[in-house]
Amino acid sequence: MKKLGKLFVTVVFLYAVLFLCANLLFSAYNKDRNDKAAIYMNRFFYALQENIDSMDAGRIEIQIDTLYNDKSLIKEAGLSEAGLPDRVCYIPAETGNSNVSLLNREDQIVKLWALHKDDNIIGFVAFEYRDPGYSRLRILMNVCMSVAFIITLGVCIYIEHAVLKPFGKLSAYPEKMSKNEISEKLPETKNRMFGRFIWGINMLSDRLENNKKRIDTLSRDQMTMMTTIAHGIKTPVANIKLYADAISTGLYQPDGKVNEKDAEVAEKISKNADDVAELVKELIDKASGGIVDFEPEIGSFYLNELEEFLKEEFGNRLEMMRIPLTIETGHNAIVKSDKSGICRILSQLMENAVKYGNGDGISVSLDKESDGFYIIVRNKGEIPDESELPYLFNSFWRGSNASDIPGSGIGLFEAREIARKLYGDIYVKADPVNKEIEFDVYIP
Repeated sequence: MKKLGKLFVTVVFLYAVLFLCANLLFSAYNKDRNDKAAIYMNRFFYALQENIDSMDAGRIEIQIDTLYNDKSLIKEAGLSEAGLPDRVCYIPAETGNSNVSLLNREDQIVKLWALHKDDNIIGFVAFEYRDPGYSRLRILMNVCMSVAFIITLGVCIYIEHAVLKPFGKLSAYPEKMSKNEISEKLPETKNRMFGRFIWGINMLSDRLENNKKRIDTLSRDQMTMMTTIAHGIKTPVANIKLYADAISTGLYQPDGKVNEKDAEVAEKISKNADDVAELVKELIDKASGGIVDFEPEIGSFYLNELEEFLKEEFGNRLEMMRIPLTIETGHNAIVKSDKSGICRILSQLMENAVKYGNGDGISVSLDKESDGFYIIVRNKGEIPDESELPYLFNSFWRGSNASDIPGSGIGLFEAREIARKLYGDIYVKADPVNKEIEFDVYIP
C-alpha cells in the first residue's frame, strides 16, 4: 500500500499548491488594483491641493469635476477607465454637512483625503469605489476548494477500502494457488465489484483441485503399475544374471571347464541384465520424483513473514472451526531460502493437522538455531501406529488413522521432497499416551 500512500500525498500536495496559487493570484490582483488606485488618488489630490489657497468650496467642487474628467491623470496612473473611482466628492469640514452620508453608501468603498488650507483642515476629498466583492468571492472560492478536497479525499479513501485493499488481497491468491501454497477458497463478499471475480476464482480453484486429485490418482496408478512391472522384471533379470554367471563359470559343462565363447556371451548377457536393472531403477525414481513440481528459488525474508502467512491463510478458517491456533516465534531472524516452498510445507502440515486433529488446538513454533531454522507443528488426534511412522512420507501411502478421511497420500511425500530440495528434512514424533503428533521441519 505504499503506492496508495504516495497517491494520497500527491492529492494533498496538488490541492495545497492549488490553494496557494489561487490565493496568491487574488492577493496579487488586489495589490495591483490598490497600488494603481493609490497612485491615481495621490496625483489627483496633489493636483487639487496646489491651488487650494485661492478656491472656495464651490470652486473646489468644480476643480474636482475637472480633474475627474482629465484623461492624462488616468494614463499617468496606468489605469483604464474601468479602474477609476465611481465618484469623487468634496466634503466640507462643517458641522451637520449632509455630504457625510456618502460614507455610508452600500456596496461602496470610500477613501478620504484631508484638504489643508493655512495648516487647517477645510474638508475632505472622498473617492468612492464600487466594492467588487473580491473578498467574498475569495472566501467562496476557498470554501468550494475545501469541499472539493474533502470529497476527493473521501473518494480516495473509499477506493482504498472498497477497491484497492480487497484487490490487493485477491491479486495474491492466483499466484499462491498456482504454487499450491493455499487450499482455502476466497470468502464471499457483498462487494459487487469483485463478486463475479471471486466466484470465477473459486470455480477455477475447484477445477484445479479436481484436476489435482485426478492427477494424483493417475500418478498413484502409474506408480502401482511401475512397481508391479519393476518387481516383475527384477526377478527374471536376476535369474538371467544368475544363469549368465553360471555359464561363465562352466557350471553347465560336462567336464566343468569354462568354454571361452560361452563365457564371452554370458558376460554380455550379464552386462545387459545389469543395464535393464539400472533402467528399471531409474524409471521408478523419475516416476516418483516427477510427482512433486518444485524448483527452489532462494531469496531472503524474515521469519515473521511465515507467521503472517499462517495467520492470513488459516487464522479465519480455524477461528470459524473453533480450533485454537498458537504460533511462537523465537525472534525475527532473516531466512535465506525459498519462501514459497516453505509455505507449501507449512500448508500441507497445517492441512493434515486440521484433517486428522481432534480440534483441541494446533501449535506452531518458528525458531532459529546455530545450524539452521526449525519449524515444529503439533496437534492432538488419532495418530498412526508407531510401526507406521517410517512410512508416513512414502508416496501414496496412508496410515491406519486415515481410513475415513479423504486424501491421496501424497501431501507429506511432497512436503518432504520440497524440504530435501532445500537441503533440509522433516521428522515425525508421536506420543501415543497424549495422542499427540509432531512434525519437525529443518531448513539449513
